[in-house]
Amino acid sequence: MFGVIGWTIYVSFVGTRFTGAILRLPLRIEPLDTTPFEAIGRQSLLLALVFVGRITMSLLSSVNDLGVIRDWRFWVLYVPIVSVPVIIFFLNVRPTHAVLAAKNQELNAVRDQIISTGKALMEHLANGQDAAQPAQLTDALLAYEDRLKEARTWRYNTAMLRTLFISVLVPVITVAAKVFTMRF
Repeated sequence: MFGVIGWTIYVSFVGTRFTGAILRLPLRIEPLDTTPFEAIGRQSLLLALVFVGRITMSLLSSVNDLGVIRDWRFWVLYVPIVSVPVIIFFLNVRPTHAVLAAKNQELNAVRDQIISTGKALMEHLANGQDAAQPAQLTDALLAYEDRLKEARTWRYNTAMLRTLFISVLVPVITVAAKVFTMRF
């Protein structure tokens, strides 16, 4: 069982490195359309869930009496193992966050455009010219800036985080249920 858990850890970390290598390639990213990166979030969650399944199977086979749970070696072994799904999830999503954080470059470019259109607007007003076009462009750029500020850079949603949290609790609940049934 521990061999299967070790293999799952190895495959998970290799998959994380592979995803990171792909995301280091030059990519053209649309900062407001991040749906192509949702697959990475789902993959991270799937890896974490597979790992939790292996941990749960290991716990079911290793907790045969209450003395095992009272032994400090049990906790030294299983506490790091239970934390690995969370680590795998976030390690796999971290390179995606770095790529999507490139929205800051787009945001800086928009802010530069806002400054130049603002100057043009002020020049039009000072010269008594029609300022409708620079004003509309400034409004559009300000709206785009707001959308860029609100764009998410992490590719997981609340449902994924809830599933990850619950999946980490599954081994704990499994041990508690087994202890409860053994005791009563």
